[in-house]
Amino acid sequence: MTSRTGQLADFAANLALADIPADVRESIKLHLLDTIGCGLAGASSDLARRVLNSVEGEHARGPCPVLGTATSLAPAGAAFANAAAMNALDHDDGFEVDGKGMGHPGATLVAAALSGAAQAGSDGATLLTALAAAYEINGRVILSMQPSYGRFRQVYGVCQHQALGAAAAYGRLLGLNGAQMANAFGFAGTLAPVPSLRKYNWQARPLVSFKDFNAPAAEAGVRAVQFERAGLTGAADVLDGENGFWRMMGSDQFDPALLSDGLGDSWWARHASFKPYPTCRWMHTALESFEGVRTDRPLAPDAIEAIEVLTSAGLARDFMEVAPRTLVDAQFSLPFALASLALGRPKARWYADISSSDTARAALAARVWVRKDDEIDAQMSGETRRPAGQVRVMAFGRWFEGPRLIYPLGCLERPMAPEAVVAKFRANAACALSADAVERIEAAVLDLEHQSDVSALLALSAGRPPS
Repeated sequence: MTSRTGQLADFAANLALADIPADVRESIKLHLLDTIGCGLAGASSDLARRVLNSVEGEHARGPCPVLGTATSLAPAGAAFANAAAMNALDHDDGFEVDGKGMGHPGATLVAAALSGAAQAGSDGATLLTALAAAYEINGRVILSMQPSYGRFRQVYGVCQHQALGAAAAYGRLLGLNGAQMANAFGFAGTLAPVPSLRKYNWQARPLVSFKDFNAPAAEAGVRAVQFERAGLTGAADVLDGENGFWRMMGSDQFDPALLSDGLGDSWWARHASFKPYPTCRWMHTALESFEGVRTDRPLAPDAIEAIEVLTSAGLARDFMEVAPRTLVDAQFSLPFALASLALGRPKARWYADISSSDTARAALAARVWVRKDDEIDAQMSGETRRPAGQVRVMAFGRWFEGPRLIYPLGCLERPMAPEAVVAKFRANAACALSADAVERIEAAVLDLEHQSDVSALLALSAGRPPS
């Protein structure tokens, strides 16, 4: 195939494990582990439970386990429910290039891949290869259609494009060839949810429950492959041309070379990032700056008289809800997150109780204020869109300044150590599973290419003993 869409489809269908650089393979395993952990921690949230209750009413039972539950559903339903749980606590991974965040791939791609692995009875090498192809395609698609800053302010979608990555993962696991994959991409592009960042209810709280729309994108990717397998015809060369997917997603710019130039040699999947805090990524530099203050000078929560956040105009406007009413609102609240951090609350449990009855957190949140900083605002505005931040803390009548950070921890410029990612998985997974199950999942994922059958891994992740 000569189209860009066809080249990506051939890549997804024909990639071999040996073609994936060793560092990319190891990174993909960590992203799988991290995302499973996020799903296990999120499964017990009110949001994930409500989603599952709704999905169960519309989807048949099937072979695909829903993380942290006794439920197994048909592939699309399981992908939707798992993606919602993986993203529920906003602790799931990202894709960032030079500080600019462009989605949360893991919740969509891993959810679709787990459905595919369960349906096909896959081995670990195939699952690893499918995820590597999906992460690479996902990154190239969103990079190719980045809008100008003016258009970004008008219309943008955080994770809608991930429907194509989901189709790549699910389709590879079900054995699609290149032509079939290209047809599935055609469906994925036209089934993808519309870009909706500007309609998150920023001025009309509560915020939308799905926020990043990972779950609809996961379901769209799975359904796209199912429609191809049913013999239906999707949009041809959906990523190409003046009326391609980039135009459907509302962008005013398109660089087709980013879709396939260097494919298989240059790996954009290396820009997949990890999140150390269960909050919107744009808040992470401020949270880390606060931790920097306390590293240099340990401060008891009751010694903190005030926390001043230096940030962009957008965050000052939209991220200062002192008493958030919902799980999602709390994930976009600087006062809530800083108070939780100051009190040493386990990150996997930040949202177990967001009510005003937590008087210690409410009192600290009320002592957080924000100031627009011109330098930081310039980083976040314009084409860079880097979520810079800094925090100052008043204690004992003095101000203590945290570091000014341009790049958040967990991106390519400032990577999280593998040991830290594994520790995060353990803490998240422990919300739903026994210590033994957590240890067995970790061992299986970190040795994924040598697993002859991932059904045991899937059963453990669902909280059930392997058969």
